[in-house]
Amino acid sequence: MKIASVEAFPVALPLKKPFSIALGTMTHTSHIIVKVTTDDGIFGFGEGATWHVVYGYDRHALEWAVERYLGPAILGMDPFDIEHILSAMDMALPGNLMAKAGVEIACQDIRGKALGVPLHRLFGGVLMERLETIGFVDIVPPEEAARLAEAFTREGYRFIKIKVGLNAKEDVERVRVVRLTVGPDTCIRVDGNQGYDRASAGKVCRALEPFNLQWIEQPLPYWDIEGLAALARDLTTSIAVDESIYGVHDVYRVAQAHAADIINIKLSKCGGITNSLKVANAAHAMGLSCFLGSCIETGLGSTAALHFAACCPNLHAGIEMDGSMPFKDDILAEPLIPAYGTLPLPQGTGLGADVQPDKLARYSK
Repeated sequence: MKIASVEAFPVALPLKKPFSIALGTMTHTSHIIVKVTTDDGIFGFGEGATWHVVYGYDRHALEWAVERYLGPAILGMDPFDIEHILSAMDMALPGNLMAKAGVEIACQDIRGKALGVPLHRLFGGVLMERLETIGFVDIVPPEEAARLAEAFTREGYRFIKIKVGLNAKEDVERVRVVRLTVGPDTCIRVDGNQGYDRASAGKVCRALEPFNLQWIEQPLPYWDIEGLAALARDLTTSIAVDESIYGVHDVYRVAQAHAADIINIKLSKCGGITNSLKVANAAHAMGLSCFLGSCIETGLGSTAALHFAACCPNLHAGIEMDGSMPFKDDILAEPLIPAYGTLPLPQGTGLGADVQPDKLARYSK
């Protein structure tokens, strides 16, 4: 079995409502869908999710990377040779992990289809049967945040993530009213998305301590490891990092500085399932735990993430996947929708996701 073609589709799916964080507001996705086809006709799909205000790439940059460099580099290779494929892509083009994730996940989809098994069977089997999801509260006025949080808890969600990082006073009030609304038993995470400097981060994080947060994520810029370490020493609430972590070397840097206790793993950010498992294993070796984060993937990207989450041994409950829920439409034949705060583990061969060619064509632009 050899790779015969690699195609990239730059997809912009409209959201049901804008989603705001400290770095900007999203109205559409900016992802690529990668299709890898073998010489015997088996094909697989993968997604590379990005947002240029966070990662510096948009969907067209990812499309260019795949079509100009990554795809040609792996033509003729066996899709089962994942490590060789990753090495070939790294030699062809440094960085560009989101584009590489789309290619790697598509090859994983082929592996599962060729063997006739769900993808999680190829990574050690299921460790987490019940995949609880999280309700997102973006940067909205406190009263709207309370309404969103109340709706999530009514639907059975036990985890809420609140975005902060633009206005310190309003951020604290947003968290306060959500905690008051959901009560003491719901787990609340707060995410600053690099929105604070050291002085404001210290003040805000100390003001948030009474609200019994599960953790505070990335309050400082990705490069300020010393500042994160100082916060971690000063707070009783755990610090989590996202934008500071792309690969194994970042995990060691954060762990050695005692800058965080928890690592946010995103398949696209880390370059696919294989590299994400390496990051999780490195975190485990350094005494850190992990959670599964989101780039607001389509149902396809969420499906890949569910397979990863099911077999990752040091992953917190409360995966940050919405499936098809945030979108007006999705590219899958059957939308992936949470029910009672959970998402089902896919059981079909490979990813177990049926991408509709007409929808893929409609939203590729």
